[in-house]
Amino acid sequence: MWHWVIGVSVVVLLVLGWYYISLQDGETTSIGSGEFQAIFLDNGQVYFGRLDASGDRFYSLTDVFYLQSGATPIETTNALALTKLGNEAHGPEDQMQINIDHILFIEDMKNDSKVVQAINDYKNADN
Repeated sequence: MWHWVIGVSVVVLLVLGWYYISLQDGETTSIGSGEFQAIFLDNGQVYFGRLDASGDRFYSLTDVFYLQSGATPIETTNALALTKLGNEAHGPEDQMQINIDHILFIEDMKNDSKVVQAINDYKNADN
């Protein structure tokens, strides 16, 4: 009799554990609306822009800027060379779809950060 009770208890605990873990995988990323984010990828590249994390396997990034050596920078401040996506030879649109498997972490950026200031300076000069 006790073996049956212990067996059922173990099965219930396993099911509850599986349910809890499956909920953790489905959590959405909390992103500040209208703010800029820094997206750090597993290849060492960092992109800055407005992130829409509502996708399942891919997140959408708009207003995309990135740091790149050897490129013609938009803004250079204290060795900060910021490049606007879309200025490359192949002419991509200003939007990226990023595979979430390659994202190491995401940071919300302060409005007074050097990167956000450089982005705003670029946008103000463009108007």
